[in-house]
Amino acid sequence: MKNLGIIQDLYAGPLFYKLKQNLDKFNLISDSQFNIARMLREDNLHAAFLSPISYAKDHPHYILIPEVAVSSEGNSNVICLYFRQNLKEIKTIAADLQNSSEMVLAKLVLAEKYSFSPTFVLAENDLENMLKKADAALIVGDYNLQLLQYQNKLDLVDEWSDMMELPYVHGIWATRENNLTSDEVNLIISSANYGAEHLTEISSIYSPKNSNEVIEFLSAFTYKLDENSKNGLIEFVRMAYYYNVIEDLPDFDFLHNNNIDPSKN
Repeated sequence: MKNLGIIQDLYAGPLFYKLKQNLDKFNLISDSQFNIARMLREDNLHAAFLSPISYAKDHPHYILIPEVAVSSEGNSNVICLYFRQNLKEIKTIAADLQNSSEMVLAKLVLAEKYSFSPTFVLAENDLENMLKKADAALIVGDYNLQLLQYQNKLDLVDEWSDMMELPYVHGIWATRENNLTSDEVNLIISSANYGAEHLTEISSIYSPKNSNEVIEFLSAFTYKLDENSKNGLIEFVRMAYYYNVIEDLPDFDFLHNNNIDPSKN
C-alpha cells in the first residue's frame, strides 16, 4: 500500500475526496504542508501534495504528477494578510513559519505592489495575539473563514492575480520516479477530476448545515493544472528565485503522458 501525504484544509478537500474511498490502495497521511514535505524528503511517503516552494527546494529528487493542482484567482479567502487599523507601512508580519510558500507570496506582493520589505515574526494562528506581536498577521487556511467580517486585510491571492494576471497555485502532487504505478497515478488524477465535478456532494458531507457556503467557497478553486495555472506556478517560482528565496529554478518535470491512461480519468 502506498503512503500519500495530504493536507487538512477545506480548499484541497475535492482533490482527496475520492482517494479516501480507495483506502485499500492508499494510506492517506494528513498533516501540515511542512511535515508532509519533510516526510517525502525522508522517503517516508510515495507521493505528497506539496506547496510550490517545498517542491522547488527539493525538485531534483522529484517528478510531478500531471494535470492535477489546486489554484485560485481573485478573493479565495485562504491566504490573507490582516493588519492594524490606520497602518501606513507594514514592517513586521506575524506568521506560522511552516507556511513557506504563503510567506513568499506575502513577500513578493508587498515588495512588488507596495514597496514594503517586512520581517517575519514567529506566531501561532491567533489573529488577536498575532497583531499584538506585529503590524500584520499572515493567516493561511480555514481559519480565514472565521474572519470574513474583518475589514483591514489583503487577500494575497487576489493581490497576486491582479499583479500578474495569473492564478496562484496552492499545491501540486510530487513523487519520485517509479514510486507509483500508472494505475495509481490515474487514481490521483481521477480523484481530482471527480472532486471538481462533485462540489455539492462534497460540501454536504463537509458541512451539511452550511453546504451552500462551502460550495461557494470551493468554487473559487481550480483542481486541474492547465496551461494558465502552470504559467502562474512557473512565474511564482521564478520570482522567488529572483528574490533569493530558492537557490535555483526547478525544471518542472512531469510524469510522461504515455504512463497514464486518459480513459481512467
